[in-house]
Amino acid sequence: MTLRAMRVRHAGMLLGLGLGAFFEGILLHPIAGFFYFVAWAVTLGGVLMLWAAVRGPGPLPTGRVFVGHFVIGWGIFNMLEGLARHDLRDEWLIFATGMGFALLGVMLIWARVEPLIERRSGSDRRSGSPVR
Repeated sequence: MTLRAMRVRHAGMLLGLGLGAFFEGILLHPIAGFFYFVAWAVTLGGVLMLWAAVRGPGPLPTGRVFVGHFVIGWGIFNMLEGLARHDLRDEWLIFATGMGFALLGVMLIWARVEPLIERRSGSDRRSGSPVR
C-alpha cells in the first residue's frame, strides 16, 4: 500500500471519528467544553491528512475506500463512546444504554465489508490495475 493510499484511509477514519463525535455531541446529548475541542482537533487532523494525500504523488484510492474508512472511524467513535458511557458512567441513553452505542459502533465497523470497499470500479476493474 502506498503512502498516499494510507493517508486517504487514515484521513477517512479520522474524519469519521470527528464527525461521529460531532453528530453524537450536537444531536444526541449536548455537553460543553473539552469534548467538542477534541472532536474539532480530530476532524482537523483528518482534513490535514486528506489534504496531504490529495496533494501527494501517485494514484488515489477509490471513493469507496474513503467512505468505508469514514464509516469505520464513525463506528470506532460509537463503540468507544458507548463503552465509556456504559462502563465508566453507568449512564442510560436514548437508545437503551451506552452498550447500544457500542453495538452500533461494531455494526458500523462490520458494515465495512471487504467486497464493498475493496471492489474496484470502472476502468480499474477492467484493466486489472492495482489502484485501490
